Amino acid sequence: MKRFLTTIIVLSALGAAGYFGYTYIDESQNDTVVEATTTTAPRRTSIAVVARKDFVETTEIEGTLGFGTIEQLPNLAAGVITWIPEAGTVIEVGDTLYEVDNVPVVYLPGDIPAYRAMDSSRNTTDGDDVLQLEEFLDSLGLMEPLNASVDGDFTSYTGDAVEDWYEQYYKREGIDSVRKGFVMFGRDSFRISSVNVSLGQQINGGSVLSITNTTRLVSVALDTGLTGILEVDDVVQVELPDESIVSATVTDVSTVAVTQGQGQQATSFLPVELILDGDGSLFDESPVTIFVEEAIELEATVIPISALLALAEGGYAVEVMREGQPVLTGVRLSNFLNNEVSVEGDLEPGDEVVVPS
Repeated sequence: MKRFLTTIIVLSALGAAGYFGYTYIDESQNDTVVEATTTTAPRRTSIAVVARKDFVETTEIEGTLGFGTIEQLPNLAAGVITWIPEAGTVIEVGDTLYEVDNVPVVYLPGDIPAYRAMDSSRNTTDGDDVLQLEEFLDSLGLMEPLNASVDGDFTSYTGDAVEDWYEQYYKREGIDSVRKGFVMFGRDSFRISSVNVSLGQQINGGSVLSITNTTRLVSVALDTGLTGILEVDDVVQVELPDESIVSATVTDVSTVAVTQGQGQQATSFLPVELILDGDGSLFDESPVTIFVEEAIELEATVIPISALLALAEGGYAVEVMREGQPVLTGVRLSNFLNNEVSVEGDLEPGDEVVVPS
C-alpha cells in the first residue's frame, strides 16, 4: 500500500487566482522524489493607469436658503389699512411701506426712531427726529423755496414743506403735519418676508410687515463634530433645489454653540451663514446641500485599491507592466479615498498596473 506525504504552497493575492506547486514523496518507489507544477486557468485581469492627482475629500452639509433672520417691523400708526405691498418687495430709503387711512407710511433716512407726531401746533416738537425729517425734505428741494430752516424745529414753514411733499409725491392734499407712526427712520434697505395684515383691517400698533435682510443667505446648523470644517471667507459649492450649482462664501461662523433639547436628546450646533456669489434662484426657505472639499494629500500617486496584492511576508505590492510583462513591485500605502489608494514606491504616473477582475 502506498503512502503519500504532500506539501502544498499557495500564492494568493487579494482573491486573484495564481499558480500552485506541490511536492510529494512516493515511499513505494524507494523514496524517489518527484516534483510537479500545475497552473490554474488564466486570471481575468484589466489594466489601470497610475495617476497623479490631489486626494480631496468632500463633505456634504445640509443648509437652508433664505434671507436670514425674520424680524417684525414695529408699527406705531393707527387706522385702517388701505394699501399693502407684496411679499418679496425690497424697500429702500424713501419708499412707501404701506398706507393707513389712505396716507402713506414712508421709510426715511435717519438714525433716531420716529416716536411721536410732528406738527407746528406742538410747542415741544423739536429735536433730532424733526431734524431728520427736515433734512430729508431739504434733500428734495422743498425747504429753501419756503424759507424753512433746517434746524430741528417744526415750524409752520416746515409744515408747508410737508404739505408740498405729500402733494407733489403722493397726490395727497391738505396734510401739513406728520401723524405718529407715519414715517419710519432707518438707513438699510430690507426685504418684505410677509405681510401680517389684510386690506381694510383696523390696526393700532403691532406689526404690519415681517422683514429680512436683502442678501440671499444660506443658513447652516453645523454639527459641533465638524468644528473647523468651515471658516470665514471659505468658498464652497452649493446645490440648489433645481440641482444647479452655485458658489457661496462663508461670512460668519459662530464661536458659541447652540444646544437644543435636553438630556440624551440634546444636540449642539454652530450657526453658520454663507452668501451666494450669484443671485442663486427664486427659491426661498428651501433646503440646499453645501459641498465642502478638504485636501487629504496633494500630488498623490494613485492606483485602484483592487490593484493591491497582499504579500505572504507582509506588506503590499502591485504588478507593473514592464516591457509587456507584469513585474511584482512593492508599494507603501498612504491614504484611501473612495476606490483609490495613494502609494509610494517605484511607480510613476502613466505606468500600467494589473487589476484582478
